[in-house]
Amino acid sequence: MPYRVVTLKRRDLMKLGLSGIVLSCLKSGCENKTSSDPPDSPEQFYELTDGQTLYDDFDGHGCLQTYNNQNKAEAGKISSGTWTPTDPGAEVVQNPAAQGLLTVVNEDRQRVEYRLKERQSQETKYVFDAGGRLLQAVPHIPGQPYHGSKRLLWVGTRAGRYDTESGSLIVEKGKVYGSAEPMLMGGSGWVLKLTNSLPGLLACILTSPRDLEFAEYKTFSADVMVPSNSTGRAYYASVCYHTTVPEQPPGLSWLTDLGIIRHAFSEPSLFASCINRNTEYRINMDLGQARLDTWYNLRMDVVTRSGDATLKDNELRIEYYVNGELKGWLMPEDSQLLLDRERTGAGPLRWLRLANSEMPEGESVAFFDNVKAVYRNRIK
Repeated sequence: MPYRVVTLKRRDLMKLGLSGIVLSCLKSGCENKTSSDPPDSPEQFYELTDGQTLYDDFDGHGCLQTYNNQNKAEAGKISSGTWTPTDPGAEVVQNPAAQGLLTVVNEDRQRVEYRLKERQSQETKYVFDAGGRLLQAVPHIPGQPYHGSKRLLWVGTRAGRYDTESGSLIVEKGKVYGSAEPMLMGGSGWVLKLTNSLPGLLACILTSPRDLEFAEYKTFSADVMVPSNSTGRAYYASVCYHTTVPEQPPGLSWLTDLGIIRHAFSEPSLFASCINRNTEYRINMDLGQARLDTWYNLRMDVVTRSGDATLKDNELRIEYYVNGELKGWLMPEDSQLLLDRERTGAGPLRWLRLANSEMPEGESVAFFDNVKAVYRNRIK
């Protein structure tokens, strides 16, 4: 059964409640307040950091809440206050656990969401089983840690056929089709591991906060490594900016990737790409050979007139860095559209993702660590 793609404006998405991008839209940002008490109003002013701040190193450092000087990141865990995993294939779905064939659950086969109801300042914690049945709905105590998971699983919720643009798959209820887990690596602490045997992509999305714009992003980076025991024949592991463009029918993805790619019957290489699936716009860059079992720091910078006075107000440049060296750059043809928040839909979101070819062979594996990005501190 294919997912129904919904092309909604940003203001419509913010009203959806349970509906929204993939799982939950977590609006809790990193906060800044002189008191140790949590902010008492959902309407706050935000300031941007310098972009060198950790989102998560999976060792307990990242997404620092400056009002209480505590990190949202949790050592050896995937914090749901920082990350949301995707269901593969669809970009926007209605409650995938209840209606779709696949859902993302934790090691206890439970899915946890935090949602802030309209005109309320306190979030509610919802716990669902793998089949989408509500197990618990309780207020989330302000200042308390968000639920963390040691492992996330992409699991079949019922038997059926899963159709995507890249192929069709028979889904079996209860079968695991992908996973994400922090793993202790020698010399580098905990890292995020993504494993994928599905056609298409699995990803983890940064969610703290989600409401940044392209003009506010500045930089997004992570250390990425593909191990030699990955048996996938054709795949890529990348950092990604992703948004939808409802005003360009059929309202599909605009995205840019930087990562490690392997085509069938070829060796791995470094690549960058920029694609608008509503048009014929597609740019691919070969950035040189990539070695397995080797960490690469991959960084994408978004540059606007505020960072480069030679650019026009409606121009956007994206720069691609590998281990700190500028390897390529481009100015998307839709820069003016992308910089207008009223013309884009879902996103732009920041993804760590692992994607397979249309007919995957074997199991693809990728590791991610030391995720850095601009985020906003909430201040009074």
